[in-house]
Amino acid sequence: MKTKIKRKLFVYFCFILILAIFSSIYALLIYLGKAPSKASSFNTTTFIAGIVLFFILGIAAGNTAQKNGLLEGLIAATFIILVTLIINFFVHVPFVAKNFVKIASYLTASSLGGIIGVNFPPLLKTPESD
Repeated sequence: MKTKIKRKLFVYFCFILILAIFSSIYALLIYLGKAPSKASSFNTTTFIAGIVLFFILGIAAGNTAQKNGLLEGLIAATFIILVTLIINFFVHVPFVAKNFVKIASYLTASSLGGIIGVNFPPLLKTPESD
């Protein structure tokens, strides 16, 4: 049981690390004037980056589980989305209709990533004691 928890925490840690790297690079590009800072282009870019990040999350979740890739990717994305929605609720960010499209896209990308991640050899070699 402990190894499963450690693997899931590793997946979430990798997701947050990659998110921080993507965000830092994009913020630097905006600061240097290499990327547009208009709201419409910002929203499009962050949506595409989110899809890529959730796809990577699904790959990592499926790869560490090595079975049920669709379910593992879906669970990993659902956890991240729920945490984000709870934080948004407490900081009073309104939930609008386009959020449904974003959430569905992120869940789909993560599920597809989970399916693909299962097909690769595991990155983390841990003894199966649970």
